[in-house]
Amino acid sequence: MKTVSAIEAGDRLSLFRETLRRNFGEATFRTWFSDLMIDDAAEESVVLSTESDLRRDRIDQQFKPTLIQLWSKHLYPIKRLLVKKRAALQQSSARIAALAPSSGANALGVIKDGFARASSKAPETRPLKEFAPPIIDEIATRLDPRMTFEAFAVDVTNEIAVQAVRQIFDARAPRDLLYIHGAPGVGKSHLLQAAGNEWMQRYPQGRCLYLTHNNVQNGCVSALMSNSTLSLQRDMLANDLVLIDDVHLLGGKSQTMRELVNLLTALKSAGRQVIVAGEHAPSGLEKEQVLGRLADRLAEGLSVGVETGGEALRRAVLRKHREAADLRCTVTDEAIDLVARLFSSSMRECIGAFKQLALVFRDQAVVVGPAEALAALKSRLGERKRTATLDETLAAAAAAFGISMEEIKSKAQPQRIVRARHAFVYVARTSLSESYPRIGRTLGRDHTTAMSSMDRAGALIVRDRQFAAAVQRIRAEIGAEPVIDGPSGPKA
Repeated sequence: MKTVSAIEAGDRLSLFRETLRRNFGEATFRTWFSDLMIDDAAEESVVLSTESDLRRDRIDQQFKPTLIQLWSKHLYPIKRLLVKKRAALQQSSARIAALAPSSGANALGVIKDGFARASSKAPETRPLKEFAPPIIDEIATRLDPRMTFEAFAVDVTNEIAVQAVRQIFDARAPRDLLYIHGAPGVGKSHLLQAAGNEWMQRYPQGRCLYLTHNNVQNGCVSALMSNSTLSLQRDMLANDLVLIDDVHLLGGKSQTMRELVNLLTALKSAGRQVIVAGEHAPSGLEKEQVLGRLADRLAEGLSVGVETGGEALRRAVLRKHREAADLRCTVTDEAIDLVARLFSSSMRECIGAFKQLALVFRDQAVVVGPAEALAALKSRLGERKRTATLDETLAAAAAAFGISMEEIKSKAQPQRIVRARHAFVYVARTSLSESYPRIGRTLGRDHTTAMSSMDRAGALIVRDRQFAAAVQRIRAEIGAEPVIDGPSGPKA
């Protein structure tokens, strides 16, 4: 590379900073890139410097690939980029400041091979750009108006937590820190936002602040870097209700957690209401590298756990979502029950399945039953890769025909029992791909009997709508993928 002037080098730094600002946005730029300087620039590599260990680590771990791409696109191609802490560099501070934008070359010295060389004369060192203090309205998260107490389904797994949150509206109750903890997807975030929405409805002139762990991290880092922690405390104290979500994700971030302890102390001393949510009980937080002082502060308030709900709670939640949704279609209770039964790993998974179902049929004036729900959720069910057992299928067949499993296995020959037997064989063969010997053994018969039953079911499926509907109910009950049955046999 040719030797360039100090002004041209300063222009490069200005261009790179502006590129970062456009690409990442003003808030991210202020937090992570505002003090970046070019320490060295060779043919295929660049060394950047920052004053903060935290910034150096975050840029190195999260942003480095994008920075290489942006430099290569807007300046010249590079293959390697290093980020160092300025205080750890062995060159003088004059060399670091040499690339600061300036109106002339005399103050900067000479740039050779694209990076700064200190001149023999002592350069005029320009003060580094000051870090901007955090703006509370920019780091906060807006409340979701749909997250209300009315939209929250309550049962024995969460009723105490709901009562504890509602207690903040009781003027007789003491203002104390409330900590809600529980596994992912049990409704902690919903409860926090429901409290915020209710607060603003009751007290329109009041102020409520909702912060995620990212908000807290960014706010505390910016306050520490700009020496404005007291200002951040004042901004938070201006709110009547402060909600902090996913506090356990701050594990390992020591400086942020220490500052959060100070903030919680200030809020409590000022009589502000604070609700914090996390995955673990206070006694288990230290295992997640959460500062002991922070765990103790959460433990000294009111700590309430939320348990993982069962199928009944999932069903209640989905019905509330159905009530709130703007749908032309009619989603039956049977479809709701199916979704609640099949998607049981978490409440979020269950709600996501219902949203997919609603999206498929939203603008159609149709009735969505179990068969339609299965068809709409085929892709999600495929991802689960769960195959029902023969016993589960036999139980589903008995339920579909209103008889017992013992009756299907018996030697009795009434028509409804025989038809249930045929339906079981048909589903076991077409949806589970089971062998005739295994199907026969489940019924207490041999494989030739199962083959004969399959032939009779194949004839019934194309001419008997009630039988076909019963087969679809069995498939829905066991979560099998929907199949279109026709004269030539089942088609996937």
